[in-house]
Amino acid sequence: MAKDDVTLENLDEKMFDAAKNSFGNKFASVKLYLQAESEKLAITLRMIIESCAAHEISKAEAKILLNQQKVAASAVLTAVEGMSAVAVQAALNAALKVVKDFANSKIGFPLL
Repeated sequence: MAKDDVTLENLDEKMFDAAKNSFGNKFASVKLYLQAESEKLAITLRMIIESCAAHEISKAEAKILLNQQKVAASAVLTAVEGMSAVAVQAALNAALKVVKDFANSKIGFPLL
């Protein structure tokens, strides 16, 4: 496996690494929260990928589930150290971008 390959097992690590750079000098104050939120996003994405593969949820349900987790992660990170919504959104976008192709190819439609 190449170093940059995204897998179901490393989604949280890939998202965390991509998002941490977006925080710049505020990273130290959000590190623990970012790690936890990256893990939650990864759990949600794994569930969506597996549920879509089993035809247990629709595209609309997948999008709703992902959006709910993004909103929750954004709320947590925005609250930490008075982060701005713009900085948090940039970090979440960076985190999801790094796993976009992997997740979308696994579920067969553009979720991210």
